[in-house]
Amino acid sequence: MVSRRTKAVAEFGLALLTALWMVSMRRLLRSSDDESYEPTPLSPGGIAVGGAWGIGQVWAYDRDSWKVRTRRRRGLVVSLLGIAVERRLLPRTESFRYSLGLGRVLGVLGYRAWYGLLRPLPGDE
Repeated sequence: MVSRRTKAVAEFGLALLTALWMVSMRRLLRSSDDESYEPTPLSPGGIAVGGAWGIGQVWAYDRDSWKVRTRRRRGLVVSLLGIAVERRLLPRTESFRYSLGLGRVLGVLGYRAWYGLLRPLPGDE
């Protein structure tokens, strides 16, 4: 069985790779010869909401809030509710949705750097 710390470090690595990929794709699009295409502008609100969302997800998982870590069905239901909230209540503009995804990755990256790499994971083993 894989320890929670190993999973947290793997999650950090995956978030880092995802963030680097997203940033490199933006740079590639910006430097392309096709002047008719501009990369999606970033939305500060989308990044902030996404960051809070990403931090909230891993925070709830680490502390086993609402038993989302120990009961898989409950974790699935909470994830599906999160998707429904995202689709119904948040703006649907391309800029906001892209920024939401980037902010979520950055939130997970920051949280996992603090809890997982620099400090031990909160919650019971």
